[in-house]
Parts: sequence; structure tokens; C-alpha cells
Amino acid sequence: MTSSLRVASPVPALSASMVILLNLVIGLGHLLVLFNTGAYLPMIPRVAGSLGVNPAYADWTQANFFLAMALAFPTATWFLNRWGEMRSLLGAFLAFALASAVCAQTTNYDWFLAARIVQGYAGGLTIPISLSVILRHYTPQRRNIGLTLWGIAAITPFTLGPTIGGWITDTLGWRWLFYLNMPIAVAVALISAILLVGREAEHRHPPLDWPGLIFLLIALAALESALNSGEIISWWRSNTIILLTIIGAAALVFFALWEWHSLHPLLELRFLRRRNFLIGAISLFFTALFFQGTMALYIVGFQLTMGYSAWKVGLLLLPMAVFSKLSATLTQRFLNHIDARMLGMISLLGFSAGSFWVSSYNRTASFDELLWPQVLVGMFLGGLFPPLIAIALSGLRGAAEMRGTAFLNLLRVCGQAMGIPIIATLFDRRTIVHAHFLAENGGTITSMLNTPVKNARTSDYITHHAAMLAFNEIFYIAAWGFLIVSGLLLLAKRVVFAEPDVRVRQALEELVEP
Repeated sequence: MTSSLRVASPVPALSASMVILLNLVIGLGHLLVLFNTGAYLPMIPRVAGSLGVNPAYADWTQANFFLAMALAFPTATWFLNRWGEMRSLLGAFLAFALASAVCAQTTNYDWFLAARIVQGYAGGLTIPISLSVILRHYTPQRRNIGLTLWGIAAITPFTLGPTIGGWITDTLGWRWLFYLNMPIAVAVALISAILLVGREAEHRHPPLDWPGLIFLLIALAALESALNSGEIISWWRSNTIILLTIIGAAALVFFALWEWHSLHPLLELRFLRRRNFLIGAISLFFTALFFQGTMALYIVGFQLTMGYSAWKVGLLLLPMAVFSKLSATLTQRFLNHIDARMLGMISLLGFSAGSFWVSSYNRTASFDELLWPQVLVGMFLGGLFPPLIAIALSGLRGAAEMRGTAFLNLLRVCGQAMGIPIIATLFDRRTIVHAHFLAENGGTITSMLNTPVKNARTSDYITHHAAMLAFNEIFYIAAWGFLIVSGLLLLAKRVVFAEPDVRVRQALEELVEP
């Protein structure tokens, strides 16, 4: 975003009733978009069955949703300046509703995947545009209220999403997530348009970095496609994977070279010369990758491996949702008084401990035993991302802080998008390896030849036990990943908060949080 969005031409102040209604509408729209990122996860096995595809293909619908959302953040400024807040919000929420309608009705996988991509991009556009509305239209006194509600809407839907999504899946059916999206998105679009009509900032025709956008789109699409398809078509044995990787890497290099010398860059790559931004960006990317990848494995894996229902898996994550809100409140309060590096390390060490705990699971673990690690994770989840974002944005303010936020958003969402296929591939590979050694060392192959029933039962046992071993192994790797990222924070400098308005700074940080 540019600073012009924050000092645009003045408009008459909103009345108290209009402020309340606009708050509710913006909060509802923000909640709706972020709710879809978490609520969809427990639905993936059912979606795969309904569309007649392998669960690996259903994972693509979530990974590409995140990828499209990542591309929306750096392009939101252009939409704002070119079309204004009212038209941009109206178009984005209507597109979100239309994509949800396609997802709710189609039985074709390709149409469903395309609709999820549109849904991700449209939803991604609404997030920075909604924040711009709060910053421009609210008086300083009312802005704090709006930003507080924005913060509540930012963390609630993602953490509660899996639980509510699991209930929707088992009670109403997974398509009802998209049926419910439609009237809410249309209502948000129309009400926000009515409230904002005639209150637009002066429309501009800013240049959009089209070459940079095309290079970035090609790079992310090619690399994500390679990650999604790798396990299915044998990775480096496939010429398709090799070609996609080469195209993605080349496009990424061209993107970096173009952006570095561009007068109007899509992303401000020069920020990477700042030590804190570089460390914060790397930490944010890999934290998001491990977090989203293991979260997807946890939710989907427990349904496929341990036979849990979507609702029961959602209940397992409920403590994480509850305790994360408490830890988020405490983190925001202490962030101005305690070194952000220390807060970030504590949260990452907590996540590492939680991952080590999860890696000790076995098939006989009771529901209560599985529940307690999520309490530990929830205690640190709310404090996981804010310190990393504060480190990266250290010393930035105004337009520079806005551009830094857009860059971090892209990295965070790309980490989430890539974490799903990477962790899923690693899980599949390790499951195959463990199944091989279990069958070989157990001497079961010879004994099963003349007993078909025993053969089926033993094979099923080996498959499930191998998957559980692989599950534990993935969380063990993630635990070490969180531990390494926590050590990286020691290289950062002490954080300097340059933005004088604390509530604006916190809102920008929440813009980057999942």
C-alpha cells in the first residue's frame, strides 16, 4: 500500500450508527475470509471422496487457495488506487461469493480447483482493502475501536475454523461451508458498498509492475505445481517435474533482477538488505511452512490413519483455539516492554516442545492424551507470529512499513501453500519406507500367503502402524525446525518500533498473521 491511502482527501465523518454498522460488516467479511482458511482443512478427505480424487489432489485445493491469496496482497494497492475502496470491496466479495457457489455445486475437480483459486485471490484482496477503510474513514478516537475489532476478527476464525468446519462436515456436509459463504459475502459486499458510496478517495491510474507480476506468477505457479505433482509422478524421474522446476527457478531469478532495478517494484526486495527484515522474513516463511504443513497433516492424517471423524479432530484443536487468544492478548501487551527476540524464541521453543510431545503418539493413545499437547501449542500460538513480524518491520514506518507488510504477507502465505505438499510428500515417503521394513522384519509376507483373511488384516495393521511412525517422524523433524528458527533470532538486532501509532502498528502485524 502507498501512503496516499492514509492521507487521502478528507470526507465527512461517519455517523455513530454508520461506524457501528461498518465495523460489523468489515469484521464479518474479515472473519469470513479467514474462517475459510481453517474450516476447510478437516473437509479435505470428504472433498476428495465426493469429487472422486486421491486425497493428494484434494490437498492442492488448499495449497493453491493460499498461493492465490499470496498473490493478492501485493496487487491490492493497484486495485485500491485504480477502483477505490467501494468498488474493490464490492467486486472482491462478489467474486468470493460466486467462487463459493461453484465450489458448492460442482462435482468436477478441475472446476472446484479453479473456484478455490478465485476464492483465495478474491479473499486475499479484501484483507488489506478492509484495513485501508478503517485507517482512512475512522476518526482517531473511533479508529482504536475498529482496529481492536479487526484484531479479534483476525485470530478467531483461523483457530476456531477447524473445530466448526469439522462440525459442519459431519452434521451438514462439507458443501455447506460454501453455501453459507454465499449470502454472507453478498451481504458484506452490498452493505459496504452502500456505506462507502460517495466517500471514495480520488481515483488514480498507478502503474502496476506487470513484468514483475508475470514473473512472480510463473515462478510460484511452476514451483507449487512441481511440489503438488512430485509425489504422484515420481519427482526427479519425471521430465515434467524437472521442467517445472527449471521454469520456476528461472522465473524467480528474472523476478528478483527486475524488481531490484524497477522504479515501481511489486515487492520491495531491497528490504532484504536490512538484517532484521531478512532474519524475520526467513523465520516467518519457515515457521508458516512447518506450522501449516503439520496442521494439515494433523487434521487430515488423524481422519485417514486413526479413523477420527472431522468433528472429533476439530475438538482436538479446540484447546489450541482457546489458549491462543489468551497468549495473543498477552503478547501484544508485552511486545512493547519485552525484547521481541526473546518473545519469539519462547514461542518457538514452546512449539518445538509441543511437536516433540506429538511425535511420541501411538495408536493406543486416548483422546485425553492427544488433547494435552494442543493446550501447550495453544499457549504459544498467539505469540508465535507477532514477534517475528515485529523483528522484520523494525525501523520501518509509513509507506515503507506498508510495503514491508505486503512482502511479509506474500512470504507467509507462500510458506503455508508450500508446507502442505512438502509435509504430505514427506509423510507418504516415510510411510512407504516404514511399511517395507515392518513387513520385512515381521516375517509376515510368507505367513500370509495361504491365509487371505489374515493377509488383509495384517496388511491393514502394517499400513496403519507405518503411517503412525511416519506421523511421529514428521513432527520430530518439525520440532527441530522450530528449534533452529528460534536460534536464528539470536542474530537479529533489538527491535525499534518506528510507527508512532501503536494500534496501527498492531493492525499491520495482524495483517501478516494467519
